[in-house]
Amino acid sequence: MPKAKITNRFTALSSCQSSKSKEVYYDTELSGFILDVSKTGLKTFYYSYSLDNKRTMHKLGNADTMTADEARHLALKMRKAIATDSLETMFTKKNKIITLKQFYDEHYLPHVKVNSNSWKKNESVYRMHILPELGHYTMNTINFPMIVKLHKEMVVKKKLKNGSANKVIVFLRHAYNLAMELKIDGIVDNPAKKVKLFEEQHRDRYLTQVEARRLITAVETSTNNSLKYIVPFLLLSGARKSEVLRAEWSDINLELGIWTIPITKNKKIRKVPLSPELRELIIKIPTTSLWLFPSPKIVGHYTCIKHSWNMARTQADLEDVRIHDLRHSYASTLVNNGRSLYEVQRLLGHSDVSMTQRYAHLSNESLLAAASCAGRLLK
Repeated sequence: MPKAKITNRFTALSSCQSSKSKEVYYDTELSGFILDVSKTGLKTFYYSYSLDNKRTMHKLGNADTMTADEARHLALKMRKAIATDSLETMFTKKNKIITLKQFYDEHYLPHVKVNSNSWKKNESVYRMHILPELGHYTMNTINFPMIVKLHKEMVVKKKLKNGSANKVIVFLRHAYNLAMELKIDGIVDNPAKKVKLFEEQHRDRYLTQVEARRLITAVETSTNNSLKYIVPFLLLSGARKSEVLRAEWSDINLELGIWTIPITKNKKIRKVPLSPELRELIIKIPTTSLWLFPSPKIVGHYTCIKHSWNMARTQADLEDVRIHDLRHSYASTLVNNGRSLYEVQRLLGHSDVSMTQRYAHLSNESLLAAASCAGRLLK
């Protein structure tokens, strides 16, 4: 029985001899904490414990979805529960109801990988905030007070923003709804459905015409040769960053003046009309690949422009502007020029008009400015 201190580094470097089907490592500090390394390279954490004279091997998770430190923390929780005879509150002995972690690994993650473009962010929320606290509980034992406590502690103890804490609730609601849809044994209610979300303050930042010009000047001198096309493309289309970065030439029809986005956040095809300015920009983009913006480092399109973007916005003295604010700026420009919220909704690809309503105050400001012209009669 090979023994070692199972750390993140050890897990990354561990391997299985070619003559074996798997290698099992036992932790030198925490009895029962095990790392199983298969011949195929799959690395799995287990916790072995004895209860009622029966030895049980409980799977904690795979190394590709959790770290060794997270697995150790979970194993320590299990050991404490066993020592205090409270394991029944963590794992149901009399039935086969699965834990939240098992449900996520076996059902939820496969589902969102197929049905959501943002599944990686989803996975991050789960791994960072939910797994350490609730992952080891069977789904039928997670209740309303437990979720409210986790929600509150994320803001009070972890000092996270309300929006970050709310993502945990949104995740749990979706997870339990899916569990009931799949008719998972023992799941008859959604304990997160009545948890009140914290109020969020939407950060509205719109570029002025002067600021937009400064930004365009900055990207023109960027070391990233594609940035001088990407940023104005975002400003002129109102599209999401991911939609622009993975755009292909086959999606562009200059003759009809249409850009077809085949995979959107809402899993629907969206057609974006090409304005004369956007059309002129597209004609200037070099055609060197099937993508408009091929990555110079990997085979494929750009997936991240964080470094060059930060350099450009700093140069333009616009450090508070995020890439997503270019989309907001597009929408605000439309509204302030008299376009209806319905038109803005269609152009942005919002599935729900409530998402577009955040720009309604801009329309009111424009109307007030127009109405104020009547004051000139008395001057």
